[in-house]
Amino acid sequence: ELFDEGKTAAYKPFLSKDKLLSDQWMGIYFNDSPVGFVHTLIEPDTFKKGGSGYRILNDTRMNFMLFQKRSLVRFEAEVFVDEDYRLRNFDFSLSSGAHEMGVSGKVIGEFMEVEIDSRGKISKKKIKLPQEEGVILANIVSPFHSFGELKVGKRYSLKVFNPFSLELESLALDVTKKEKTLYNGEEIEVYVVKSDYRGLEQTSWVSPEGEVIREETGMGWVLLKEDASIVSRMRNNASNKDIELAELVSVPSNVELRKGVNHVRIIIYGVGEGFDLESQRQRIVERKGESKIIEINTEPVDIEEALSLPIDEMHEFLEPSDFIQSRDDDIISLARRIVGSEKNSLIAAQKINQWLFKNIYKVPVVSIPSAIDVLKTREGDCNEHTVLFAALARAAGIPAKINVGLVYTGGRFYYHAWPGVYVGKWVEMDPTFGQDIADAGHIKLLEGDINRQLDIVKLLSKIKLEVIEQR
Repeated sequence: ELFDEGKTAAYKPFLSKDKLLSDQWMGIYFNDSPVGFVHTLIEPDTFKKGGSGYRILNDTRMNFMLFQKRSLVRFEAEVFVDEDYRLRNFDFSLSSGAHEMGVSGKVIGEFMEVEIDSRGKISKKKIKLPQEEGVILANIVSPFHSFGELKVGKRYSLKVFNPFSLELESLALDVTKKEKTLYNGEEIEVYVVKSDYRGLEQTSWVSPEGEVIREETGMGWVLLKEDASIVSRMRNNASNKDIELAELVSVPSNVELRKGVNHVRIIIYGVGEGFDLESQRQRIVERKGESKIIEINTEPVDIEEALSLPIDEMHEFLEPSDFIQSRDDDIISLARRIVGSEKNSLIAAQKINQWLFKNIYKVPVVSIPSAIDVLKTREGDCNEHTVLFAALARAAGIPAKINVGLVYTGGRFYYHAWPGVYVGKWVEMDPTFGQDIADAGHIKLLEGDINRQLDIVKLLSKIKLEVIEQR
C-alpha cells in the first residue's frame, strides 16, 4: 500500500516532527567486532529562492581487511527534501584508497537528472520517477535511522534510488510486532520492522520515539545505536583485531581443484530462479529438488574461425554503459595502441586480456568499478579488470559482456567477475588471472552490468557447492 501521508512524500514517515533536528550515530559491527560507523545529521534548510525544507547528511565509514589488505571505505551523501518531504536533489560519493566516484541528482518535474563523475569526466542520464510512490536515496548500510509513528501491521512500499546501480528499486517495510529488549541497561518496548531490499532481508528494532536501536542486515552484520565515541573505537580496532571479509564472499570447496582444470561437475545448492546458470561453456545436466548439477567445460577456440574486426553483430554488447565508457577518448586511444593493426577478433581480445593482466596492479578494492577510474589508477581486483576489459574490447569493435559468479582458488570459491567476448561465438577470458580461456573453476551465476552484480550478495550466505567430478 502507499504511504498514508501522501503519494510523493517519501521521507515523511521517517522524519517525525521531533526529529527534524537530529544528530545520530550507529556503530557497524561484523561478527561482533566494530568495523565502522554511520553518522546521520538532519537539519532545517532554507532554499536560496525561497521556501524551506530539510537537509540530511550521511557519513558512513568502514575499516576492514580484504584478502589480507586493509580497506578504508567512505560513503558520503547530502540529500535535500522540501517541506513536504519530497526529494529535491542529492550528492553521493564513494572513496576507497585511490578510487573515487561521485553521483549527483536533481528532481525536475517527473524526472531525476543524474550526473556520474568519474575522474572529472561527467556522464548524464535521465530517470522517470513514479508519480504514485515516493522516492528516497538508498543509504549504503541501512535505509533509515528514525521512524515516525509506527503501528503493528503497517506496511510501507516505496522506491529507492540506488547510486550504485543508478536505478530505481523497490523496498518494502513491515511493522511485524512489539517486543521488549535491553537498551542502556534498561528493558524497553520496541517495534520490530522487517525490510526486503533486492531479496536481502533486514530487521530493525525501533523505540516508541522512532529511534532505531539495532539493525541486523544478515551475514554477520549488525548496526547499534551509539554515541560519537564509536569513531575512536573503530580507530583502535584497526590495530587490535583485523576483520577479514574475504570469507564473507566465499564458499568452501569439498575438494582441491587442479590448476587450469578443463572440466568439472558440481552440485550447487541455494540458487533459485533468475540466475544465468547456462551458457556456451556451462550447462545444467540434472535438477534434484532445490539443487542442480552443472557441468563446465573449457573449449579450445580455432583462431581461423574468429570474426574479423570490427564485428557487426551483438550490437548491444558494443554500446557504452554508465561504467563501461567505451566511447571515452582515452579508452579508444588505449584500445588502438593495444590492438594495433590486428584484424582477428580473438587475437585482438587476447592482446587486451594480456595487457590488463600485465599492467593493472592486483589489489582488492571496494568501489563502484568504472573503466575511466581503473585506467587512471591502474589498480583493482576482478571488477576493475573486467570493466576496463569490456570498455577496451567494445572500443576495439569486439562485443563484450561481464560474467559474475565464483572462482576457485586456495580451497574456496570466491566472488569473481570476468569478461566474455563474442568472436563468432562467446569466449570467456580472465584478465585478473591472465587466462585467455577461463578455466572450469569459474562458475557463472549472472551476467550484466553492476545492477546485476548486486544480486549476487543475496546468494553468498545460502549457496553451497559439492564438486563431484574434475579433469
